[in-house]
Order: sequence, then C-alpha cells, then structure tokens
Amino acid sequence: MKFNEYFNELKRRNVIKSAIAYLVVAWLITQVLSTVLPAFGAPNYLLKWSLVILAIGFPIWLILAWVYEFTPEGIKKTIDVEPGKSITTKTGSRLNKLIITTLTLAIIVLLVDRFTRDSAEVVEFGNKSIAVMAFADMSPKQDHEYFSDGISEELLNLLAKIPELKVISRTSSFSYKGKDAKATEIGNELKVSHILEGSIRKAGNMIRVTAQLINTSDGSHEWSHTFDRELDSIFKIQDEIAAEVSRELKISMLGQEFKSQSIDPEAYNLYLQANHLINLNTKNAYIEAESKVKESIALDSSYAPSWRLLAGIYNTGTYNFSIREPKQGISLGLDAAYKAVDLDPDSGYAYATLASLQDLNWDFEESSKNMNKALELIPNDGIIMGTAANMAFGDLEKSVDLLKKAIEVDPLVYANYFNLGHSYYRMNRLEEAEKAFNTFELYYPGWEILHYMIAKIRLAQGRNDEALAEIEQEKHKFFSLYGRNFILYAMGRKTEADKLFTEFLEKYSATDPANTADLYAFRGNYDQSFKWLNKALEAKDPVLLEALTYPTFKAMYSDTRWKDFIHKIGLPENHGYPLN
Repeated sequence: MKFNEYFNELKRRNVIKSAIAYLVVAWLITQVLSTVLPAFGAPNYLLKWSLVILAIGFPIWLILAWVYEFTPEGIKKTIDVEPGKSITTKTGSRLNKLIITTLTLAIIVLLVDRFTRDSAEVVEFGNKSIAVMAFADMSPKQDHEYFSDGISEELLNLLAKIPELKVISRTSSFSYKGKDAKATEIGNELKVSHILEGSIRKAGNMIRVTAQLINTSDGSHEWSHTFDRELDSIFKIQDEIAAEVSRELKISMLGQEFKSQSIDPEAYNLYLQANHLINLNTKNAYIEAESKVKESIALDSSYAPSWRLLAGIYNTGTYNFSIREPKQGISLGLDAAYKAVDLDPDSGYAYATLASLQDLNWDFEESSKNMNKALELIPNDGIIMGTAANMAFGDLEKSVDLLKKAIEVDPLVYANYFNLGHSYYRMNRLEEAEKAFNTFELYYPGWEILHYMIAKIRLAQGRNDEALAEIEQEKHKFFSLYGRNFILYAMGRKTEADKLFTEFLEKYSATDPANTADLYAFRGNYDQSFKWLNKALEAKDPVLLEALTYPTFKAMYSDTRWKDFIHKIGLPENHGYPLN
C-alpha cells in the first residue's frame, strides 16, 4: 500500500483522531491525578505508575482503532464491515466532540489549580503596621553607629510586644540602611502603613534623639519630636516614642504602659556594642561580642537582654563558628537563657532563645512549650515564626503555616522562602516548592544547595534527565554527591550508582548517619535504613528530626519498627510524625 493510500486509510478508520483523543484524555487524567493524589498523601510511585500504564495503553489503543470499528450491531473487525454500512464518519464526529470537551475540562482544571493554589507571596496586613528604620548616626565623628542601630532595634523590640501591630523585623527594615529609598517605596515593598525613622546624636553624656512617624501611602509626617536628654534617660525616650506611635496608630494598650528595664549607662553601651558585633556574623566578631556582653553583665547583671544576647552568642558561636564544643556551648547557653527568662518572664525573644537551645539539647517537650510561649508573647515576629517553623518536628502543615505568616510580616528574610520550598517538597506539593525556591533564587542566585533541591523536585516529578542536569550544577560537595546517588539509582544506572554510594559511605556515613539511612531507604534496603536511623539517634544527629519527614521513609511507615523508633526519640505528643 502506498503512503498516501495508507494515510487516507488511517484517517478513514479514525486512527489519527483516536490517537489525539487518547492523548488529550490521558493529559486530563494526569492533571487530575497530580492534583488529587498529593492531597491524600499518596506516594509518588502511584502517579509514576499511572503514567506508565497510560503510555503502555497508547499503542494498544492505536492497534484497536485500526483493527476494530464501531457499528450499529456493536464492535466488529474493520475488514468485516462493508463500506456501505460503515459509520466511521459519525464515529469521527463523536471523537471530535470528545477531544473538544476534554480539552475544555483540562483548561478548567488548570485554571482552577492556578487560581486556588496557595501562594508564598506577601499579603496585606492592615493599616496597623510599621517598619522601624535604622536611625542615622549624627554624632560629631559619626562613630556611634552601634548606638544608633541599637536604639532603633530596642524600639523595634518594644513595639513588637503590641499584639495588634505588625512590626517588620530588623533584617528587613535595616536592609534599607544607606539607601535613598522613599517612604512610599519602602511601604510598598514591606507592605506596611507606616515607617519610623530618625537620628541620634551622642556627645559625652548628652543625647539628642529625633523621631518621625511617616505614612507610607503619601509620605506625609504624622508625628515628629526631638528629645534632648542625658544618656541615662534613653530608656524613658524609647518608652515615650513607642507610646506616641501606638497613640498615632490608634492602638489600644488596655491600660498598659511602656516601661523599659533600666540599666547602668556604661553597661548599656557595652551591650549595644556587643549586639552590633554579632550582626557582622564572623567568628572574630562573636568572640569580641561575648567579651563585651560579659563586661556589660559584670557592671549590671540585672538587664535581661544582656543575658539573652549572651545565650544567643553561645548558641550561634558554638554551631556556626565552632568556638566551643557543643556540650559546653549548649550548657553555657542554657544557663544564660534561663537567667534571661527569670529576669524578664515577658520576653518572647528570651523564650525563643531558650527553646532553640533546648531543641539542640534534645529536650523537646520543654523546647516546644517555650517556643509556643514565645509565639504567644510576640505573635507577629517573622524571625520567631521562622525559627518555630523549623522546630515543628513532623508537622509540615504547621511549618508551612508559620513560614507563610513569617513571610507576610517579614518579607525580606529570604531564608523563609527556602525553608517554605523545602517544606512543600517534603509534602509533595512540588509546584509550590519550586515557586518558593524561585523566589529565594531572586535574592540568592548563587546559593549552594539550591540546585540540589531543584534536582530533587525534578526527580519526584519523574523528570530524571532534568534532575541529572540540575545536580551537575551543584557546587556543594556533600549535596552534589548525595543528590547524584538518588538520581543515578532512579535512572537505573546501577554500576555508577553503587560506586557513588560506596564513596558516600566512605566519606560521610560516620558523620551523617541520618542521610545514610535516607539513601538506604531510597534503595529499598529498609533493614539497613533502620540500623542507620538508630545510629543517628545514638549520636543525636541534628539532621535526624528533619530527615524523618523525607519522602523516602514513607514506605517504612507501616513497619512496626517505625512506630517504635518514633516513640524512642522522646518527642512531644503533637510531634506530627506519621505512625502507620
């Protein structure tokens, strides 16, 4: 049969239209499954096998369309149907209607998914919102930046105690420092109705503080005042500014008054210097900050923020800069954090610092209780909410809720976008995960580990070649090797995958038992995976609590050893990890 005759016969038998109809219906089924299956927590392989079945069914469908034909008497072989009795024209018309109807439904599904899906974008909070900008240093030699920054931050912390007020954190508001940004621009970017800005001039024992409250809708000044006082009146100035802001924003304080804790002026000066140093985020700066804050405490040990700062220095200095061994650093940090809470039981920041240290010490019950206390005292702080989200154990829904709210109140803390993407990935909400990572990438385009996370998303989507291309761009040595282990094994390149697995075990199994358990689980070796999970528990691997939410372990939930292992950790009752 010549090609033209063969092609015409394909059209007459409606094989081409049948192929189009099959593909369109298969596409609709795929769209529905990709939306519905994650909502029920279905494992990834269900969608993958559905795609495989649909792919296998395609050539079978084409063969059936060629061999058989619908007739008024039922299905018959095409060769047995007389040309005069064939109804292929009617069948073709029905296939056209099926194609059009299915395409319409597919478009509707896509539109519904697009416009009803939750977003990681910042949303409006109302007109009771403020960003405290870094006050300008107007001292004669302009050598008191630590002081002007510190006062600005103390004002921010004071206002953050007002439950009705959204206060943007230091990370976001101080990002405009030194930039010539208009109030209207800042308001639009941070989604706040007002900004508080000003200047500080310190000369000897005298201080001048100028503060202005600006409406970001039009840049108008709603309130301004200049305070000329002696240095030991700085706390009274802070209280007066905070009270005036609350009055201007018509926020009811229910009879409460702002009353900052007093401190020896020189001790306060040392505290502000230490606080300024930690924002430099270097090992040497942390060592010097520890010395400064200890000097401050030696002069006046009654100031709670000094103890909280010292606890934070022990925490970050130990884990980020290895200034001390973890056991010593945690112990010292806990002592300082308990002291901060004792001195100021209404400090949400003190409870958050204590909770973080208790989490590192695997005291999960107390850590959870104190983090909830911090959220209760300062419900609208993006930093605290972001920290709490990372301490939600297996409750990923709670983690997402906290991170989304943290982004609302503090949109320039970019780490929250990364953590949101990671939470979505572990929930198999892959499109939302990618969207959050893309937002993070706008601010940190060269961030290590980002290629690894996108590669894991592509792998979960079954797009293995794209996953491999992505992981090959990852520069972080650990995550490059870790990611290639998953991808090459999934691609069936067993020899290469086994070689990479051996390399990983040699380099990292001793220090990263939780990740080793993850790889064994992915390979289906659940006995070894449980063995390494127990090693991670014995070593108190800091990755373990996060790793237990990885998708690879879902296949182990029904194993009785999983439930026993979760109970053995000593978690709070509402830990959120699945037990079956």
